[in-house]
Amino acid sequence: MNNFRAVIFDLFYTLINPLAPRYMNENEYQVLGMTGEEFEKYNARDYSVRACGGIKDPYEMCAHILRGLPFSREIIRKAAGARLERIRRGLFGIEEKNLALLRRLREAGVKTALLSNADIADIWHWKDCPLSACFDETVFSFYAGCLKPDPQIYRIVLDKLGLPPSACLYVGDGGHSELKGAQEVDMTTVLTTEYIVNLWPQKIPVLIGQSDHVITKIEDIERIAFNPQ
Repeated sequence: MNNFRAVIFDLFYTLINPLAPRYMNENEYQVLGMTGEEFEKYNARDYSVRACGGIKDPYEMCAHILRGLPFSREIIRKAAGARLERIRRGLFGIEEKNLALLRRLREAGVKTALLSNADIADIWHWKDCPLSACFDETVFSFYAGCLKPDPQIYRIVLDKLGLPPSACLYVGDGGHSELKGAQEVDMTTVLTTEYIVNLWPQKIPVLIGQSDHVITKIEDIERIAFNPQ
């Protein structure tokens, strides 16, 4: 008998790394002549507006991020297109081992769900990507109208699964305090460092304190999900 009846996954930096070098052939940073760090300072401004569905057009989203900066409409439109394409490459380039993991979980009778903070660019290519068919339930903040770590968004996915929090594992890279939020609604949390170890290693010690388990590659979730009572 398994401890857990469902695994709820974060998306970015958990199942895919949209900043992997192979996806960065052309990106919004290059178009704008910015470093990734410079762009992300603006990207974080009023994130909840677009991630809760307040902006439904990729161009308008980029214009909102870059407001007050001296970029032409043409450059903003090109940056929006580059952002969409970078994320598309990430979604369609997901590692086969991660897809195989999701298949094995479902074949073993464990439900899978996706819970992701996401804006319009993040979900633009979702319906056509290989991942979209891998989950029993999918919850994006764009449609939910609330963000992790708001308890409400966790309750939405639990209601969709029809399961109590004690029956679910939540696995993520820890962004947006998602692990802390999952713990606060009584889910067991798993930090995956597979991608962030090369991106933000300095964050890992704090994130470990918000997790019940730590794994270095996503497929190790099976070891926890199938741990007998």
